[in-house]
Amino acid sequence: MLTWLRMARVAVRLAWPDLVTPWRSPLLRWRVETYGVTDATGRLLHADSIGPRQFVQFLRLRHRALRRFLRWAADLHRWP
Repeated sequence: MLTWLRMARVAVRLAWPDLVTPWRSPLLRWRVETYGVTDATGRLLHADSIGPRQFVQFLRLRHRALRRFLRWAADLHRWP
């Protein structure tokens, strides 16, 4: 199976309960918080205060790190 397809499966699996609104997923919010997303004033955001705007900002600014994480997770889990 192609690596990008395994990465997509990991992303869907991580966001499954909240697939349409991934910023509501506790796991993904925690992951965004660990990267140190800040608000407009420069303060670090807690996972509970991450909304759609901060989530999209994270995706835009940290897409390479997210891709590395998904590749790592896809290599950990080899599905048939």
